Amino acid sequence: MEETILLEMYLFINPIGSTCYHAEQNILDMIQEAREDVRFRFIPLMNMQSVQDIMEMNGKSRTDLATRNKLVMNIYHAALDFKASLFQGKKRGRNFLLSIQRQMEYSVDGNYTNDIAMQAALESGLDKEMFIHDRNSEFTAKSFMKDQKTAAEMNVKHHPTVVLFNVKGYDCGIAMDACKSDYVLKEILAGRMPTDLVEKDCGCHSQMNSFLKSNRTPLKIQIDSNN
Repeated sequence: MEETILLEMYLFINPIGSTCYHAEQNILDMIQEAREDVRFRFIPLMNMQSVQDIMEMNGKSRTDLATRNKLVMNIYHAALDFKASLFQGKKRGRNFLLSIQRQMEYSVDGNYTNDIAMQAALESGLDKEMFIHDRNSEFTAKSFMKDQKTAAEMNVKHHPTVVLFNVKGYDCGIAMDACKSDYVLKEILAGRMPTDLVEKDCGCHSQMNSFLKSNRTPLKIQIDSNN
């Protein structure tokens, strides 16, 4: 009997970003209709490049340190809360993430607040006391830092980025912009080899040694869709 190989998907996101919110909804819908077996994770991403991307998208100067610091703290606290919510189940965690992003989309001042977190916890059915404890725990902070290490090892610098392993026809990982890859993802999730792709060396093979020890397929190329 032939062994079923799971398609592995990592979606690196801004936990308070509306762009990521819509990309996540779209990908969740595609996974529901997928013919392939998929194991996927949403991973909060925060690095210098991703923060700079958000600053530029919002028309903020890179020298505006007050805005940058506020943005970093908003992303960091939202990411920790998302990680804490996942301890109560992946489905609750995903619902929590979507809730905070939906609320942030309509936020007037762009601040991630305790009220937003508590509303998301209520909507996603979290145990409030457990959530409050976990969001402030050292383990949650370490879990977030582990995610940033994973992103660095995969050479992911922007969000939303989707990374796929065990794609039919490829013996390496595939990374692409989650907002520009609908057609490609639909082909992959339907069990077909993706077409109309542009391949380029992402220059990350030398950085992947520690990651490759625990994964079957190397991330050698980055692929962007023309569609």
